[in-house]
Amino acid sequence: MNKIFNPEDATEWLNQGKILIHPTEGVWGIGCDAFNQSAVEKVNILKQRDSSKSFILLAPSTQKALQYFKPLSEQQNEFVRNHWPGHITIIFTSTDKVPSYLKAENNSIAMRVSNHKPIINLLSLFNNLMVSTSANISNLPTPKKLEDIAEIFSDPDVAFYYFENGKSKKPSSIIDLNTMEYIRE
Repeated sequence: MNKIFNPEDATEWLNQGKILIHPTEGVWGIGCDAFNQSAVEKVNILKQRDSSKSFILLAPSTQKALQYFKPLSEQQNEFVRNHWPGHITIIFTSTDKVPSYLKAENNSIAMRVSNHKPIINLLSLFNNLMVSTSANISNLPTPKKLEDIAEIFSDPDVAFYYFENGKSKKPSSIIDLNTMEYIRE
């Protein structure tokens, strides 16, 4: 499997419509350019994942992320400012800038602005949204070892963005900003 050791090469890989196994704050993720529908579909195929399931989108900054949300209330803005960048995914109503294949049935999207240095470096250079989901076959545990992930996703269009995961032992928390209720803590 291809290994990528710098954000410049990872950005080029994503721009070519290819798939990237990447570190997160906690577990290995698999993702692609969010605006490349065929790459998004390939992630679903590789994961054996139902295409109706929504993805988490990684944004390079809070400012960039908020461009894809409908306007927030002051309370919602304060919550975002206090939690991003960080290990929390926020669900909110999307704008028309988001393609329909990325939206849930209720027109919402799930977004995160990571505080994990390798992802910050990648996304600041890529300067676009990246689809991200756990690097596993759908509904199975996420492997911890890269060798196991490489076995699952052996495809010429898949590469490792070769950096360590963060210290968290679990996926990000998820909150619905419309209801202020946690879906996953």
